[in-house]
Amino acid sequence: MTFEFAIPRDALEYSHRQLYISEELDSPSLRAESYLNLAKAHLRLGELERALNFARHSLYNKCELCATAGHVHLTVGSVYLELAGFNKALDSFQQAHRIALALRDTALELQVYVGLSELFSRLQDAEKSARYASKAYDLSRSLQLNDLNSRHHRAALLQMASALRKQGELGDAHDYCSEATRLALICGDQASYARSIRIMGDIYRNKSDINKAFRQYEAAMGSAAAMGDRVIQMESMDGAARCLEALRIQHKICNCRPLEFNTRLLEVAKSIGAKLLMRAVGLRLSGIYHSLGDENNKLHHEQLALKIQNDLALNCAACRSPYGLEDDSLEALSCSHILHARCAYELVRRNKKKKCPCPECDRTSSRLYLNCNDYNSMQYSPVQLSICSSDSHGTSHQATSSV
Repeated sequence: MTFEFAIPRDALEYSHRQLYISEELDSPSLRAESYLNLAKAHLRLGELERALNFARHSLYNKCELCATAGHVHLTVGSVYLELAGFNKALDSFQQAHRIALALRDTALELQVYVGLSELFSRLQDAEKSARYASKAYDLSRSLQLNDLNSRHHRAALLQMASALRKQGELGDAHDYCSEATRLALICGDQASYARSIRIMGDIYRNKSDINKAFRQYEAAMGSAAAMGDRVIQMESMDGAARCLEALRIQHKICNCRPLEFNTRLLEVAKSIGAKLLMRAVGLRLSGIYHSLGDENNKLHHEQLALKIQNDLALNCAACRSPYGLEDDSLEALSCSHILHARCAYELVRRNKKKKCPCPECDRTSSRLYLNCNDYNSMQYSPVQLSICSSDSHGTSHQATSSV
């Protein structure tokens, strides 16, 4: 049994009890589930190294091809997402996807697509993020559970909202997010509710309605703090910091509040290990100190951001130039090394009659990990939520993948 909706501290207590019972019964399967639940709880608490350790313990007690192992790899992928270890996250999602297909576990497959969508969202590939969100949403409507109010459906709705928001489809994003909020309230899913109002804040911020956006972020921060979910709290704080930055640039507020808020957010991001966010906050603080005429602190935060960027090593395996820092189109080889799409297609073109060697590790592959058979012909278009609701078993997006 997993504790998906529980407050993290409560989930922690339940998991320790479950672990104690598993030791009494000497049950490897129950022990594996206990460690998995502990990993999930520590992930939400922002204790990422502990989450990884418990995930590894879970794998020691379970077979390679079973549902629990699939969820462990999924959790490990989510942890590496927060740590900005994108190659490792991709590899973990790939392993979870392999297990999902082998077991025909549609729910696990759906969660893998949600993870992949979030990964490419963070790497600024909005199109691929939307594609995987669409695949997750389609699966959530075809699970044959006769219950569209399932947590999987809510997760898919929220990922669709997030992906569409990145593409500028703010009306559709608002509809998906509102539906997820409604369903979360009906079933008392506090985590989904907090995430939904945080994403709604992102949508309002993209609409330049900063006051509404800030209120959404404040509500999300309060809800996350009440649960003890530090990851959602951190994401909501970042949204609020972006609002304050927009007001500062427009000269509607002074530098003091953005400086204080971003300094606090940087401490939270450091304590969790969220390197990508640390870089973004460092750049914001550099701009604030520049406005204040404090060149020493400006330079300090600039250098901090540059060091983090170098540590992340977000460089294309083919051309070695950066990716993930601005809008781009990405692909990956089966070894999970990420490339610019243009570099990946050129690599495939040069090796039409033989397997492609990865420029990073020399592992060969007969195909791209993420691409479909004809990448030039793929088209994506979101379906309105009202249409989707009337056909709960149809497929709205024909996005395919060779994961």
